[in-house]
Amino acid sequence: MNQEIMQVLTQMNQQHESLQEQLNIIGQQIIELQHFKEEISILEKNKNSEILAPLGKSVFAKVNFSSDEKVFVDVGTGYFVQKTLSEAKDIVEDQTKKFHGFKAQISSELSNLTNQLEMMISGKN
Repeated sequence: MNQEIMQVLTQMNQQHESLQEQLNIIGQQIIELQHFKEEISILEKNKNSEILAPLGKSVFAKVNFSSDEKVFVDVGTGYFVQKTLSEAKDIVEDQTKKFHGFKAQISSELSNLTNQLEMMISGKN
């Protein structure tokens, strides 16, 4: 293979690795959102309960929480709004749908790039 083809293959391989990393990050975000949704469901079921609320890195406080209280939800760029647990769950579901959309888009890009790489390696360019 000549130098030019090797450079293109190297660049495509780097792009492939980058897309794979993005896919892994999105997958982790989806898992975290699913866990968050489960935690909200637990809070909804337990009307008045004592929970451990994180105050910072490895620091928690016991807090009495009523399921009719509102929670603060980060809506981006450091802005928080008060939402009911049901509203917070809806936001989590919307975010999860968006991440699944991103995941599908990146998976498609990754598949296309993989096909291109295979074609170049086999010399069918």
